Amino acid sequence: MISKLPIGKIERALSGSSTAAKVGSKVLLHYAKRSFLSKDARTKAEEKMIQEGAKTLFTGLSLLKGTALKMAQQLSLEMDLLPEAACRELAKAYHQVPPINRALTRKVILNGLGKAPEEMFASFDLKAFAAASLGQVHSAKDRDNHHLAVKIQYPGIANTIDGDIALLRQILRPMIQSDQLLPALAEVGERLHEEVNYLTELENLKYFAQHLHLKNVVIPKVWPDMSSETVLTTSLLPGKPLDKWLLDKPDQDAIDQVAHTLQQIFIKSLYELHVIHADPNPGNFIIADDLTIGLVDFGCVKYLDPLFVEQYRCLSKAIYCKKNSEHFQHMIALGVIAENLDAAILDKIREISDVAGRWFSRLCEEEQFDFRRHPNFIAKGKEVMRQFHHLRRYAQVNPNFIFLDRTRYGLLRLFEQMGARVCFRNPYEWNIL
Repeated sequence: MISKLPIGKIERALSGSSTAAKVGSKVLLHYAKRSFLSKDARTKAEEKMIQEGAKTLFTGLSLLKGTALKMAQQLSLEMDLLPEAACRELAKAYHQVPPINRALTRKVILNGLGKAPEEMFASFDLKAFAAASLGQVHSAKDRDNHHLAVKIQYPGIANTIDGDIALLRQILRPMIQSDQLLPALAEVGERLHEEVNYLTELENLKYFAQHLHLKNVVIPKVWPDMSSETVLTTSLLPGKPLDKWLLDKPDQDAIDQVAHTLQQIFIKSLYELHVIHADPNPGNFIIADDLTIGLVDFGCVKYLDPLFVEQYRCLSKAIYCKKNSEHFQHMIALGVIAENLDAAILDKIREISDVAGRWFSRLCEEEQFDFRRHPNFIAKGKEVMRQFHHLRRYAQVNPNFIFLDRTRYGLLRLFEQMGARVCFRNPYEWNIL
């Protein structure tokens, strides 16, 4: 349990610089020895260097907590910008983030709401039932005996974002090329500035409650009088987080129904509302006994331009319908690939693009895609993307894709983990004519 977080700019900079130096020293040591090793020994040494650097990265970012850890998680787990070893280490952070202690919890409530927990609520459990990189959640009741979820933000987190972006540029420089890292960090940073303002999240909750009307989907009710920029109070939804629900070994029909609902949430939000809930963490999907899904944590929400959504729809349709030339032209139109590249480079990109399109289009080859029969679907996709790594310097980052891809890819990972059967054919992207 944490009693103090490093929130000062100098304090965090010293911690981050130490981590960067340690990661960098491992890289330099590896290259000093590299020329004296055989090809096989070189490969093993590189794997060892990445593994050790990843462990150092995880340890350092865990000490920083907050936005540095959150951004590194997103760059690795959802965007695949870090080596596999780093991804494995940072995955631990989703389950190993210790909560702040009771004294700090009381202080956050008092500063955020102007009253101590016992004055504001009829009852308040000072022990958090969920903790993550930016805050933690407590159960409570109001004077009318409503069951509430009270999310509180770690002290000082909002003031660390810009400094942590600079720190991550330094820490991750040995692992990610800058033309991929910088645009991704800028977009992630912009979303985090929104995410640490709980009043923005409150408005996101109200928007989804008013506009996302789907069977078997519940959006928490908000309590504005018990909320502020650092405290957010909502109704406590019944059920279990998706990952814990899966531990109960639900039958295949139940798994398929939940997966279908998650896919419907994404498709309807994207193409009808032009906004997506962009945090597909299993803890954000609460499964009730009747298989209703409670959608929680609306801090990371991406509003999309209708023109971009239409261009993306055309891109997805071309992929699903295996129209490779159209697929490639849509990528140019979306600014992912520059049109003025050398013809030989364009041909290489087109070749890998076609392979990636064939991989993704498999989702629609049958009425339902059965992840039990394709347990390595994501791994095969990663292998395809690795073929593109040596051409990344010719690609351009469209910021709209960062959280859109994160959400879609994150859902696919969940479906694979669930072993679900999912219908990906939808009226917006699927048309065989």
